[in-house]
Amino acid sequence: MSTPNRRGVLSGAVGAAAGLVIAQTTASAASPSRGPERREPLAAGPGKKWDLDGNAQRFRGNTFVCPVPQDSAFFHAETKAMEIMKRSSLADQYVCLPQQSMHMTVFDAMTQNTLIDKQLPAWLADCTDVSEVSQRFLARLQESKLTPLSPIRMKVKGFRPFDANFTMDLTPADDATFHTLWTARRELSALLEIRPSDFETYQFHSTIGYRLVKPLPSDTPPMERLAAKCSALFTGDAATVTMEHPALNVFDDMLAFPRLWQLPKA
Repeated sequence: MSTPNRRGVLSGAVGAAAGLVIAQTTASAASPSRGPERREPLAAGPGKKWDLDGNAQRFRGNTFVCPVPQDSAFFHAETKAMEIMKRSSLADQYVCLPQQSMHMTVFDAMTQNTLIDKQLPAWLADCTDVSEVSQRFLARLQESKLTPLSPIRMKVKGFRPFDANFTMDLTPADDATFHTLWTARRELSALLEIRPSDFETYQFHSTIGYRLVKPLPSDTPPMERLAAKCSALFTGDAATVTMEHPALNVFDDMLAFPRLWQLPKA
């Protein structure tokens, strides 16, 4: 996905891809005495999920996610938030996910970087391809006796600061969901022998879009206005959502998360 004038904000992309910073060309952010302020890539560039124009790059992996139900008020609020973002003065600094990719992660499994950095558990250490890892995950899952999951009902916690990504934080709406989610996370961690460093502090969320470049101080006021406009959408029925049932998903990029194996239902 590409925004028509994103190239202006991300000028100097070739230099940035080589580790340089990106020159911002919007006049409002330039200082006559210091020359143009400069932007650094954030979620864009070589080895990242996006290129410097906001196009999805190949970024392979697998994960356990719940799709956001497309008939929910929460989903419609997310799509309206996307529209507000795309009309805002910050549009060139972000890329929004396709509506069909909206989801909430239950447990992060692995990405291509896990392979590159040789951070796989011992039983996967000889794997050389993401697909091979996914097939081994599948085989172990099919033989497992995971606790069946009850419906996952989440409530809106609030937007994260927009200086990172365009993300709504979520929290379990009731004790049953809290127990379901954390039982699933602990069992998957033990079964797959994967324990991320943020395992105990993990914040559930639904990402609407990614920030391509790091913000400048001049971006703070429009980010605050955008947060206020978008937050107002997630009230009433849109303040809670019952997610679709989670599954092991594989992905080649951030545009689609096809299901490989559904976790057991209660």
